[in-house]
Amino acid sequence: MTLLKILTYATLALMKLPPVRPAVGRRISLELYSARPLTWLGPIAATICGALAADGVALSGETLLRVAIAVLLTDPLLGAWRAAWVNTDWRRPMQGWQATPTRAWMLVPYARLGSPAARFSQWLSSRAKFWREAIAPQVGQSITAILVTALMALSVALVLGSSVFLLTLGALLLAPLESELGENGAGRWARAFAEIGLAWLIGDAAISLVLPPLDSTILALLFATAYRGLISVPTRPRLGLAIANTAQGLVIVFLALRGAMVNVTIIALLLGAQLLWQTLLRDGRAEARVYLSRAQWFILAAMALAALALPH
Repeated sequence: MTLLKILTYATLALMKLPPVRPAVGRRISLELYSARPLTWLGPIAATICGALAADGVALSGETLLRVAIAVLLTDPLLGAWRAAWVNTDWRRPMQGWQATPTRAWMLVPYARLGSPAARFSQWLSSRAKFWREAIAPQVGQSITAILVTALMALSVALVLGSSVFLLTLGALLLAPLESELGENGAGRWARAFAEIGLAWLIGDAAISLVLPPLDSTILALLFATAYRGLISVPTRPRLGLAIANTAQGLVIVFLALRGAMVNVTIIALLLGAQLLWQTLLRDGRAEARVYLSRAQWFILAAMALAALALPH
């Protein structure tokens, strides 16, 4: 489990079949468990900050309910969708598979060999055998997880409105993109924009019921970029810190241009505290894990202050 994974992490899988399969019973089992190690910077925090950007600290029963539903969407549901894509080796079914069409495969056994009916039957039968012997045993659980979580996520998104539905469609596209680009490579950008950027925008749209305005979108993208930098700190600390610091510096500039000087001052102090911790990291006197556990609180505070600085 990666360091920056947030509280709840969901996996959907087919139930393990007992020695004797029951005649009736549920087909799909949903398992929810807490991520390890426990961290706070992630989709939940971004969703709440998006809600703050939309409505400030004005609380009501309906607002709290909509925020709770948005958190359910952005963390466990979209987290399960991402896990199904990223944690699955989609090339494995092709390894070692050899299609050896024979007459026994034919769906129409009485068709004359070489005829169009025989060729189509062999083609269709070989695909069925490939699904049965290669795909289903190795990636069948992930396919089930993808289908079920997509259905659940889109259903929850519809409850929150058409704007959230559109943003959820975008979030669903980022997980296969991350899987294709590589979880530890360029795919980190897709992960960051899904877990922070789109989570922020979904939280905003869940409260405002419209697509987020430009200023909220800019902050969501900047903090997603900062998150992208933190993801790289354990493996490429200099690059990761440079990305995170640049993104937070741009947040300060953006808010200063909007005249939110009190918020800007506090966020600048929070960035300064991070820079002090970074000197320990660069000198080898602090591990990346220790730095991230401290830095996340400064960035969380900066996200909340930036969200409150927007006009409501």
